[in-house]
Amino acid sequence: MARIKARFKGRADFPVYWRAIKARLDTELARRIPEFFKDLAAGEIDTIRRILADGKRIRGCLVCLVSDALGGRIEDAIPRAVAIECIQAASLIHDDYVDEDTRRRERAATWTVEGPRRAVLLGDLMFATAIEKMMAISRQDGLAVAQAIATMASGAYREPMGPLDLARALTGGTYRPELYDRIIHLKTGALFGVAAKVGAVAARASPAMRTLAFEWGARVGEAYQIADDLEEVLTLEAHPEILPERISRLAPLFLRFSREENFQASYLSAEREADFREWFRNARPVMETRMRHEITARLDRAAKAVGDFPETVDTRWLRAAPSAIVRIESEST
Repeated sequence: MARIKARFKGRADFPVYWRAIKARLDTELARRIPEFFKDLAAGEIDTIRRILADGKRIRGCLVCLVSDALGGRIEDAIPRAVAIECIQAASLIHDDYVDEDTRRRERAATWTVEGPRRAVLLGDLMFATAIEKMMAISRQDGLAVAQAIATMASGAYREPMGPLDLARALTGGTYRPELYDRIIHLKTGALFGVAAKVGAVAARASPAMRTLAFEWGARVGEAYQIADDLEEVLTLEAHPEILPERISRLAPLFLRFSREENFQASYLSAEREADFREWFRNARPVMETRMRHEITARLDRAAKAVGDFPETVDTRWLRAAPSAIVRIESEST
């Protein structure tokens, strides 16, 4: 990692360091994908390359960052980072199909190009290959990513709620606003956490250090997801015409950060669309304030995890990373 790691002078250095890791990972992905999927035809490998193109590489970079902080070698971190990136890409293939999203990174979603069947099977293949490659590295790596995939699937399974299901839950009093916190951990926090954990495994860190690394990564992931959701809230403010189609999908967010009773009244009323737009105009400032507060709280929890690292570990990059990652990546969306 010596060719990547810059001399630490302060938090302002972190974006340069982060982009250097990403550039290295981009290069390694292009080189290693044919090795990962060597049984596929050239055209099929090109499809995987297209799917992985232009990704932010946050999770893969976290593998390298944590490994670096704990004294690991880039050569050990990279194959783990490639597997993590494959898992993230596979999850997006499935998410786009399930959510019927037709665009991803300014290009057609995979399921619209390959067809639903081939897209879902390709996502499955990428998940399975990532597990296989990680098991070949070590049992700890294989178990970590297998658990991450299961956790992410659980989060995706719990997230969708159709309008009728939501109405029944609200009227029946069975809906719990804390579902949002569970979803963002399962869908985003868990893979960030596992990326940090396998970075610690790459550096041959102790089990206790791996646990702390997971805690750090999970909290960073949750903060990142809340920041991403806040961007969507602000987009809805600028384009209220798209609000009706997103009500159900964003209900966990609305219920978590708004005045819950007013949400229920507007959602369940006969004039739902008009009432809901009025509700959103009133609730948006409250949601933004609460979401920004929660982002800070998650980043503070990540900092606490780093504070529990042994004094012998150079944690300066890990302390700089959480808020910088949220800022860098939100600015690039």
